[in-house]
Amino acid sequence: MNELCGKLESFIDGELAPVDAENFRHHLTRCHACELRMKELLALALLADDALHSTGDGTLFVPKRLQLLKRRRTWMMMVPLALAAGLAAWVLVSRTSSEPVSSELWLGQSPGRTLEARLTYPNADRHRPYEVMRSGGDKPRAMSLRELAKLEEAGDERGIASAYLLRGDAAQARAFLDRLPPSPDQDSDQAVLLLQQGEPEQALALLDRALKQRPQHPQALWNRGLALKALGLSLQAAEAFERVSALKEPGWSEEAARRAAELRQQEQEKRKEWKGAKEACDRMVAGGTPLSQGLAARHPGLSRLCFYDALRAATSTARVDELRPLARQLDAVDGGSHLDEALQRISRADLGARKPLAADYVRLTRGELPPPALDALIVKLREARHDDLLLGTLLFLRDSRQFEEEYRALALGTKDPWFALLAEERQARADIQRGQTPRARTRLTEALRACGTESRFSYRCLELQRNLALVERQLHRPVESRAHALAALERARASREWTKEWRLLQELGQAALFHGDVSLARAYLEETIQRLPERCEDHESAYANLALAFYRTLDFAGAREQLDRAARCGQPPSLARAFVIADLAHTQERRIEDAALLTRGLEALRAVPSRLETAGESAMLRHIEGRFFVEQDRGRGQELLRRAIDEAAPLLGSDVNARKARVYSFTSLILDAARHGEYERALALFTEERGLPRAEHCVLGVTVDDERTALVARDAKGKLLGHYDTDRRERLESVEGLVPDALAEALRPCVTVNVLARPPVLGKPGLLPSDIAWAYQVGPSLEETQGAPGPRLVVADVNAPSELRLPALRAWSPGKEDGAGLTLLKGASATPSQVLRAMRDAAEVQIHAHGVVDPNVVDGSLLVLSPEEQGGRYALTAGDLQGHPLQGRPVVLLAACHAAHSKAYFHETFGLPVAFVESGARAVLAATQEIPDAEASDFFEPVLARIREGLPAARVLRDARQDWLRSRGSPWVRQVLLFE
Repeated sequence: MNELCGKLESFIDGELAPVDAENFRHHLTRCHACELRMKELLALALLADDALHSTGDGTLFVPKRLQLLKRRRTWMMMVPLALAAGLAAWVLVSRTSSEPVSSELWLGQSPGRTLEARLTYPNADRHRPYEVMRSGGDKPRAMSLRELAKLEEAGDERGIASAYLLRGDAAQARAFLDRLPPSPDQDSDQAVLLLQQGEPEQALALLDRALKQRPQHPQALWNRGLALKALGLSLQAAEAFERVSALKEPGWSEEAARRAAELRQQEQEKRKEWKGAKEACDRMVAGGTPLSQGLAARHPGLSRLCFYDALRAATSTARVDELRPLARQLDAVDGGSHLDEALQRISRADLGARKPLAADYVRLTRGELPPPALDALIVKLREARHDDLLLGTLLFLRDSRQFEEEYRALALGTKDPWFALLAEERQARADIQRGQTPRARTRLTEALRACGTESRFSYRCLELQRNLALVERQLHRPVESRAHALAALERARASREWTKEWRLLQELGQAALFHGDVSLARAYLEETIQRLPERCEDHESAYANLALAFYRTLDFAGAREQLDRAARCGQPPSLARAFVIADLAHTQERRIEDAALLTRGLEALRAVPSRLETAGESAMLRHIEGRFFVEQDRGRGQELLRRAIDEAAPLLGSDVNARKARVYSFTSLILDAARHGEYERALALFTEERGLPRAEHCVLGVTVDDERTALVARDAKGKLLGHYDTDRRERLESVEGLVPDALAEALRPCVTVNVLARPPVLGKPGLLPSDIAWAYQVGPSLEETQGAPGPRLVVADVNAPSELRLPALRAWSPGKEDGAGLTLLKGASATPSQVLRAMRDAAEVQIHAHGVVDPNVVDGSLLVLSPEEQGGRYALTAGDLQGHPLQGRPVVLLAACHAAHSKAYFHETFGLPVAFVESGARAVLAATQEIPDAEASDFFEPVLARIREGLPAARVLRDARQDWLRSRGSPWVRQVLLFE
């Protein structure tokens, strides 16, 4: 029996800490003994409850002192008394009676409700006014175990879950919700649980899934409004509540209408306030009244930005003096006397001589100065030595590489932290334009350290954070990108920077789309459109990314609708819109006019190179063109795709867009070959992409793109087989059944099948039957190690951080053959940095630790090691392996739950196994799901021993898996994968 079983009574009594209760809940869903014991305890609780509360003729007499005992602590003590009285028969009758469940279970005595969300269980969805007690209010009454037992006996798990949700007990509720079959009601109630746990993003995905099946689902619509409100998407939330209001449910309709109106009013007031501040700012720059004290206090960032422009436009000593009170107020906000000192410097200048230059600068800020005049103004300012005006003017250059050193010198010469931060931001932009995006990331990260958690220079710090989010996205690090964008959004909201918030919402939508969260992406992007409905020209990015979001869900008609919305704005297609136009070329949504529209967009992008974020985007433009035309003119399309591959080649090491262009171009070429039955050519493309020799036998190539699937294989005799279809109607989640039975049977005689799976298939379990020896081939084959094994590394007995509350794993014990050549890192020594160092020369690596999947922290999974002495870092991630070559070409065993869990994008699969192989590992064994601690060593040790003997790893794994299933039947071994 697991040690967790001893916590059952404390779990039922609600005495466990929240984290312990959550861990026990997971245990309960897998432990049959605990489940049976829990039912027994609930039945005994019912007996005790009746023993304590029975009165009247012919019923059991219970002494008064027993009635006074606290039931929660003493019901187990009362069980013998109840049984002795012979109440079992009475209980059996009461359980089958038609007596209604008391409204106490649904907190029906209160005139108001304490749960803001809505539940699908009818008894728990009666409308009452929502009440929030400022003091926290009275705690909800404990549930009657007697009534809970009735629901258990009736098998009413939704009712039990609803009762727990009403009391905010998410851990207990989840144990029962997880047992229910999938349905819109199930999704809506699960979303309530997530909202209680502060996870509105995950709740939104479930609610959108529910509404896709039932668009008028009242509880899902209501809860969607709450999720959107929690995300700060006020207008999207208002729209959801308005849809509830339209259903005309008594009570709920009126409350929904009121909530929607309040949300719209709040958003309108925020926009109106910011617009007023911006207009006052523009008037001040033009020579009008300086900003009021109250306005400057509410908008310190915007006010400081406008102060600099107003000072540059000043042409008299009187005007300089007029700005002094504002300067001192803003200096007090950010600390120092930088603005007051700037006033003194300007007052000493020849203000009359700089008057025409100041006038040109004001025209520049209004967008009224043509580019040739801008160049002339820079020359004049440089000659006149008006450094403050020159500093402001240089910022308007689109190419940050122009006068880069001059700008930095001028900025640092002011001794003003505002300009020091701005100089770093501008230089990071120049790094990106030079194709040095990693360098920009380092620069912005270091600059942000000066910001800390303080509110000083919040405007500049939020811009640094926003730019870092954009850089992380360009490097295809969506988790990090989202984290920085959310931090910037928090700063923008705190300082009432309405337009910055608007832009960040748009960028968060793009980050969510990159991360594959289509529901969240659509919510963010639609919010940005609704906040500025009159600015059609500003919605190109939102419409294009919405089109891509619909396309990702295989809703091609929805994608076309978004393209039409963008077209009505009259702008040439952006790169993102051009991509979707090319995507639709192979669907029924293609149009004759798309060719001209696409050509127009690509020409516009190529005409202004500075519009491209990185050098790799040039190769991406070529890919888009080829992707489109390969569907109309094969020869032209194939040539363009080949050119895209060639253009991307020199940039693969430094530019993510180049890597995407290459992968996407191979995807288009493979699908084109398979669609026309050219399977020999398709297989050659699979091997060419990986730099492999021609595959003669026992190989399987797999690629999936949208609704299309292409497979090509050679069996043990070298016979070529292929398959192509366009039957998929939903996004790929599982690959089980993806390979047709006939093709799998043809590969069964193979000693080992090398699977050349491309993203997003690579890394998913169940691609081939478990009785076939196969492995994902990630890179070129390495010669098998023969003879005496090399150095071995074992990482075990890790000191996981106490705050994670992870149970201790079994201690690792060396075998008889272990001795010389074995390095054991355990306890406090098993830190990420020491493990990375020790792995460098090892020929075999075993890591016995906990594996954790947390999409808010990292893509894929992470291994929990012992914390570093400095900083406390404990996680070993796929990203940590970059730059740490494994020179010993080891076989790696990741004996940790979820270690093979990977995040699959269309251009790469990101996770620990692929990262180990790319760093030099010869083979990696890892599981996608949980591994029983008691069975891990028994399964993996013999596998490693046979691989050390030189046997093919795929065959060893297959044989061990089959033997295990026959002898023990534990199904977890089916999802152990091999990467080579």
